[in-house]
Amino acid sequence: MLAEFLVGVLLRLSTALTPISQWFEERVEITTPTSSWKRIEEGIALKQFGLDPYAGDIVHEPPLNIMLYSIISSYASYFFILMDILSALLLKESIERIHKNMVDKEISQECHSTFEKLKMKLNERTGYYSLLIFLFNPYSVALCASKSTQCTSNLLYTLILYGVSTEKVVLVALATSLATYSSLFPVMVLVPVLLHHRDKALSGITTFVVSTCTLHYISYVISGYSWGYLESVYGFVLTVPDYTPNIGAAWYFFSEMFSHFTVLFLSVYQLNLLLYSLPLSLKFPNSPPLVIFSLLMVLALFKPYTCVGDYVVPFAMLPLWLHLFKYLQQFYIVAVATVVLTLLWPVLWYLWVHCLNANSNFYFAVTLAFVLFQSFLLSDILYAKMRRDYALKNGIETKKIDGQDTVVTLN
Repeated sequence: MLAEFLVGVLLRLSTALTPISQWFEERVEITTPTSSWKRIEEGIALKQFGLDPYAGDIVHEPPLNIMLYSIISSYASYFFILMDILSALLLKESIERIHKNMVDKEISQECHSTFEKLKMKLNERTGYYSLLIFLFNPYSVALCASKSTQCTSNLLYTLILYGVSTEKVVLVALATSLATYSSLFPVMVLVPVLLHHRDKALSGITTFVVSTCTLHYISYVISGYSWGYLESVYGFVLTVPDYTPNIGAAWYFFSEMFSHFTVLFLSVYQLNLLLYSLPLSLKFPNSPPLVIFSLLMVLALFKPYTCVGDYVVPFAMLPLWLHLFKYLQQFYIVAVATVVLTLLWPVLWYLWVHCLNANSNFYFAVTLAFVLFQSFLLSDILYAKMRRDYALKNGIETKKIDGQDTVVTLN
């Protein structure tokens, strides 16, 4: 495993410390207005000159994040590489624990007599597969090279998974609070954990509320006793005033919207992002990792300023669902489409912005197709989970009606 880490570090060093990193920093698929390192540098410079970094429309990171990044700005590339390595370690440990817990839980539950043909077997390399996907995913390498602050969010997501794997609700609440402080929407990840561990829900809620209030009070103090950062950080995410293209659908959707409909559709769009948490948690009450995977995918699909880094942790969680792959119907199509569409992004951007031989519709078509195929992946995994659960409960042998096999349809 040491060799894999060394190769992963060398791969990141070779991209982060060479001129190609500047190309990554400018790619709209990798950096967004809420995660751009150039905007962080601008905020640090304004702070050093005694100016309010939130007075304009440049900085959209909370004050404590700006303070942290100002400390490590001289060696930022090494800092983000270190965060990636820590994320990989936490992810490997978390996936191994979660996989073992899933196997133990399945063995202990009552199932149909044909269970032996379906039962999940312990695979000691599950965590290793996740580690490889995380370390050598081009999205992860490009994110680290661009010094995108999404690396910080990914570290917090893996910390949430570690808390779930060890059943430490307080740790999950604390990590969720830190992630929510940076980007608001990760708060929904806390719901499935609290519903699964209802005996620890009060301590989890208390930890989340106290830590969130503490973070904001400290931010208020270091901002000169001003709440001005709230509008620049959270108001920016909620009102979506910046239509800079990215790999999501929001930028094109709202840029084409008639102004008098903007408030209505913006409200619906933001509510859509938050509505999945409770239904998924109730549908799969005993599978918090699956729900968290689903919510991270939903977050990547629908949040206003999304980038390839939002898919790094969900993709690295895929080895957890290897036992569902026999039920998947669209996985290979989605995998091929993901590679092809990823290659098409810079091509169509070049044709649109540099050659003027295309327009925004061409680029949006690729982003829309990417969102569509990733939604296929999510729905396919959830449907496979339901099919397998049905087979565990009712058996895999189909009943015959009038001498013909029946077909089970899940609604």
